[in-house]
Amino acid sequence: MIFRHIKSDIEVRDQEFDLLFPAEIRLLADLHFSPVEVSKMAARFLTKGQQVKVLDIGAGVGKFCLVASACADGYFVGVEQRESLCRMAQEIAEGHALKNVVFIHANILNIPFEEFGAFYFYNSFQENIFPEDIITPEVELSRELYFSYSLYVKEQLDQMPPGTRLATYFAYHKVVPDSYELQDSVFDHKLKFWQKRA
Repeated sequence: MIFRHIKSDIEVRDQEFDLLFPAEIRLLADLHFSPVEVSKMAARFLTKGQQVKVLDIGAGVGKFCLVASACADGYFVGVEQRESLCRMAQEIAEGHALKNVVFIHANILNIPFEEFGAFYFYNSFQENIFPEDIITPEVELSRELYFSYSLYVKEQLDQMPPGTRLATYFAYHKVVPDSYELQDSVFDHKLKFWQKRA
């Protein structure tokens, strides 16, 4: 029902959507999950009605990809280094017969960006510098990793072809290469739309 409503552009509140997740995970929602409306708007910008392969950099429990798969054309891939969250997201996708989404258990440093046509980034590495915001203790956290991951993402994005689309939510501009131009910003400038210059 939830995904049919999203596909039909019927309002789905975050509190309703987040019931898909276990109670202990829902406690993290406000800080770590993309809101439904943010996800819908970002997904539509990234795909523009085309079958684009979109990478969610640090998918967590997969909320962006799950929402996006129901409301936008394209194929959504969430990469997440926490195996438990990756498995949870994949089970939800399969349980609701979402065909255009998959979750990969991997570190972002092992993901080549050239396989994708667009990118979503929700400040995925923040907990490395603010450990009080930890999601689960499954992975190593450090300031060094924050800078390593951020630099890798920036370098990979910079190597993408002109026209590549990027949506960032609550993200520092330092992860966005100078080769990308801001197209628009919404939700009090928290959600930003970028495109690589020609």
